[in-house]
Amino acid sequence: ISHVTVIGGGLMGSGITQVAAQTGHHVTLVDLDEGVLAASTTRISSSLSRVARKRYHDDKEAANRFIETTMSAISTTTSAGEAVKEYRSCYRSYSREHGCQTQAV
Repeated sequence: ISHVTVIGGGLMGSGITQVAAQTGHHVTLVDLDEGVLAASTTRISSSLSRVARKRYHDDKEAANRFIETTMSAISTTTSAGEAVKEYRSCYRSYSREHGCQTQAV
């Protein structure tokens, strides 16, 4: 799995987005409310700062690189349609590769 789409930018969605991005995944965070997405991005950035301080102690350069790399792996959108289109495309591709039938989605 290289790309994760998270629907909903609340506390749980933000947490899932952060963990997925920290572990090297590209993440699209979807919420219909731009205010929620802005709050999610702020929450994730703040949380990453805390993680970076603990992980990198006195190495500010490494801490900043960690934060920037993780944040750059996250994109946000209010368009659920784009996320669904992306999911369908990935699902169909996976299904073809593994011989699955694609009846629903």
